Amino acid sequence: MGGRLEHYMLMSSARYFYRIPPQGNAAGPVVIILLALAISAGVFFLFTKKRMDADRKATTVPAVPVQVIPPEAPPSPLPQTGMATTEEPVTSKPLGFARAQDLAEQLARHLAAGDVKAAAGLIAAGDPSQEPMALGVMERLKAMGIRSGPVEMVETLGQVDGALRLSVPLMLADGSTPAGSLQIDVVRDPAMGWRISRLRLPKELESAVAAAMPAGAPMINPNGGPPLPGGMSQSIIVVDAGPDALSQANRFVRALVSLNYEEARKYVDEKKVPPVKLAGLCIVFEEGKYQVDETKPLTATVSTENSSWIIAKVNSERFNETTEFGLEMEKLASGWRIIGLNLSRLLADNARSSSLVGIPYTPLVQNPKGGESIALYFEYDQAELHPRAKAQLSIVADILKSSPTKKLKIGGHTDAKGSDDYNVALSQKRAKAVKEFFVEVGVPIAQVETVGFGKDLPLSPNLNPDGSDNPEGRSRNRRAEILLDF
Repeated sequence: MGGRLEHYMLMSSARYFYRIPPQGNAAGPVVIILLALAISAGVFFLFTKKRMDADRKATTVPAVPVQVIPPEAPPSPLPQTGMATTEEPVTSKPLGFARAQDLAEQLARHLAAGDVKAAAGLIAAGDPSQEPMALGVMERLKAMGIRSGPVEMVETLGQVDGALRLSVPLMLADGSTPAGSLQIDVVRDPAMGWRISRLRLPKELESAVAAAMPAGAPMINPNGGPPLPGGMSQSIIVVDAGPDALSQANRFVRALVSLNYEEARKYVDEKKVPPVKLAGLCIVFEEGKYQVDETKPLTATVSTENSSWIIAKVNSERFNETTEFGLEMEKLASGWRIIGLNLSRLLADNARSSSLVGIPYTPLVQNPKGGESIALYFEYDQAELHPRAKAQLSIVADILKSSPTKKLKIGGHTDAKGSDDYNVALSQKRAKAVKEFFVEVGVPIAQVETVGFGKDLPLSPNLNPDGSDNPEGRSRNRRAEILLDF
């Protein structure tokens, strides 16, 4: 109603002023405008402002006075970190680790510095109830004068039972190394990155655990493998009666990459793995300059109480490739031993990569008469040793010189081109060249026997199925094979 009345009054005023006749000068329009503005202002204060004030009072919430309560005590100063305090105490969370290697290296630093409390906290980060026991073990190790070695010596052993295992070397105060090492199984935790699920100590350090382990709880894992039921399965720290399959496999592979044949033999059941296979492996590793893949060198694909299948992964910078081979392991009375080697992937990759850089084929072959032998290759119609062949023979020579009772037989071979008599004579020259190399490097001549087979025992066909020449097949037949009688 008020709006219509205001509109009516404005319109009436406008009509009134519109009817005023002009006065004959310029002041008339100005007076008209000023009068119109004055009337509009009067209407605003009489009607519109009153209505706006009434609306504002209807929607305004009365203010409530604030009661100020003085504190009972002065506020505590903020911590030096700059983080605000809360009513509840802040529980420190364990530092998250993006890499398992980082966790192991941090544990090594704590042990090297003698900070057993920090070490125990790190060990039991995933289960704080284990921290008192872990602290007791760490304190006992410190009292025995045992600390960790340099972080550079921390190494990844491989993956087993869903965990990644790493090894932390333990050193005595005088710098010597006690038997075994501290091993940790680590797993991924969504809340904290990597954490320790199991800490394993060697039998030699059993006394360090005995003082901290609850009475009656078993400490020794006689299988050197998965944890047993009972007290030990509830404890984050266990003692192994001996190295398990993964640890033995790791030692074997690292002996191979170091070309340490005698060390590698310690982990093999020689009744099932012939020495020639180990010698051939050393040659393959020397050719490719293979090294252990440190990110995850070993993976236990199948593990039981008495058997284990493990995949070993290695890298070759020379060939710019990563390859692998398989280990079949069995728990014997003497401990875990390798009873089988699956080298098909490794040998195939080595043969392919070697041919690309001009190195003749793989050194380990199936002998036509049965068994395996080490093969050395020759250029066409030549009996001089290839430089790569000399490197292979150096490894075999070291094996022979380490035990004068060992013997070997060298067989020379040719392709099918040329007469039988010529090929027999050439094969004898090739076998003789190998023997002369051994004698020159100090192998007793009585340990070496030679024979020439000519073209009679080819590894590959000399001709294609259509009767045409097969140059690649003939190149594999120009060789000398070494049969090890160990």
